[in-house]
Amino acid sequence: MSYSQLNFPEQDTSTQSALNELFSQLIEFTKDKSFPHNRTSKDIVLDGIYPNYTSQKVKILFIGRESLGLAGENYIDLMHHAYKIDKRVGSKTINQHSFHRLKLSIAYGLNHECCSWEDIPPASEIADTFGEDNGVSFAFMNLSKLSNESEDWQVDWELVDGYLDVLKESPINFFSQQIDILNPDIILTMNIEGRLNALGELSPVKFEGNASHYNLITDKSSYPLIDLYHFSAIGKSPKECFYDPILEYFK
Repeated sequence: MSYSQLNFPEQDTSTQSALNELFSQLIEFTKDKSFPHNRTSKDIVLDGIYPNYTSQKVKILFIGRESLGLAGENYIDLMHHAYKIDKRVGSKTINQHSFHRLKLSIAYGLNHECCSWEDIPPASEIADTFGEDNGVSFAFMNLSKLSNESEDWQVDWELVDGYLDVLKESPINFFSQQIDILNPDIILTMNIEGRLNALGELSPVKFEGNASHYNLITDKSSYPLIDLYHFSAIGKSPKECFYDPILEYFK
């Protein structure tokens, strides 16, 4: 488990400091807990914000399910390097990797006046200025902060649910606390469905073919939340299944 070593601009420092404090509480709470597959709090993968998140026109929080092969690492630091330096994640370039390509493309579109999908540049080009003063940024967190180390891309629901069960014992909701610190303008989740209620109180708004719309209510605020297909789902149109349902909210 490691805190981010990135250099954050001044406007992000209070958010990052609050995240670090919350993560310290999380590690303390889970240090003697038992997780599936003999995992411990030392295996927790921290997430959060990329630089210049708080200065975005539209502050987006993406919520995934779990990380893969990153036990004890810092997700934000590793992906920042992957986007900016390597321009690839694992064996795929970021233009080939739908999970990361979609996040970059959606963040660009929403922060450029909800431009048409056709006007969004390739992910590799967006990554050139990602996290910089003139670039896009976003926040990211996983439903489970325990990494799937099985080398199987299928989600390990036993591990995810084991993590959620442990956090249910906490007197505070670590999910809603993190969301309140991030204070996003919109939350985009990736086919979490029935486990969404772990994040806080949900008020349904509408359901359509490619998306489910909610208001997520926490102790401090409420946030629009759209649950979409998983960003790695095979055969789903990036425009019709992801971008268009999001734009519908902004309309």
